[in-house]
Amino acid sequence: MTKEESSIPILRKFVIDCFIAIGLTLGIFATSLLWQPFERGFFCGDQSLMYPYKHDTVTVPMLRLVGLGLPILAFLVCEWGLLRKIDSSDRCLGVRIPAWVQGFYCSLASFGIGACFVEIAVNFSKNIIGRPRPHFLDVCQPSIDCNSAEWQNKYIQSTDYTCNGPQTDRFEDMRKSFLSGHSAWAAYCMIYLALYLEGRMTWSGTRTLRHALQFGAFLLSWFTALSRVTDFKHHWSDVLAGYFLGTVFAVVMWRWGTDVVLKKKNSSSLPFETVTSQAVPTQH
Repeated sequence: MTKEESSIPILRKFVIDCFIAIGLTLGIFATSLLWQPFERGFFCGDQSLMYPYKHDTVTVPMLRLVGLGLPILAFLVCEWGLLRKIDSSDRCLGVRIPAWVQGFYCSLASFGIGACFVEIAVNFSKNIIGRPRPHFLDVCQPSIDCNSAEWQNKYIQSTDYTCNGPQTDRFEDMRKSFLSGHSAWAAYCMIYLALYLEGRMTWSGTRTLRHALQFGAFLLSWFTALSRVTDFKHHWSDVLAGYFLGTVFAVVMWRWGTDVVLKKKNSSSLPFETVTSQAVPTQH
């Protein structure tokens, strides 16, 4: 097989993945920036909308950093430890592609595409439902007098009032309670990580550590979800719906959307002590 022929399958997969990633990224921006959420009305006596506005316990940058950083680090360490000693004959444009690099790329590509699926699904839900957040009345400060008999026991349409609150930059976001994007993202990233560790962290003597890491990942995601209720950003049903969505996408992407590079039977993976000592540089 010539150099050009051996490069075709690798280049084809890479190009297809790039086109999918670009298309999904455009979909994320379109559903988040160009699509105005449905303006649902409210009832004056709805106590679930009377909570004060609070800042996020888990900020968006923190959510992205941990949600992406921990799985990527796990992909790198596990694939290197499992496949480092496997001789790969695969080449792209004459350059040999190590098996652990292929494994890392396959895991990263499927994880990233799944994350884009979650983002788009969340944006669709928020814009279509348009459910007010628990701090809706505090942020909006509607122009009507809820103490007036005119508005008692009446569904108030979005055309019946205007928002007079000073936080005008939050007027659109206050209508995006269902479903919780934080919960969906945290569940997807951490549940995918837990499933990945179960399938790829296979060094002898690491079962207890593997389960501890999986439990830690689950706790991080669950803490993020619960914080959305205590921060008055979402109703509890929004959080459960978001967490369920993220979990489903994590299971589906790991089970049917991830191509893993199989370790050859005659190639033993590195002992766990060797992997940790070589993969993590010593701090001086």
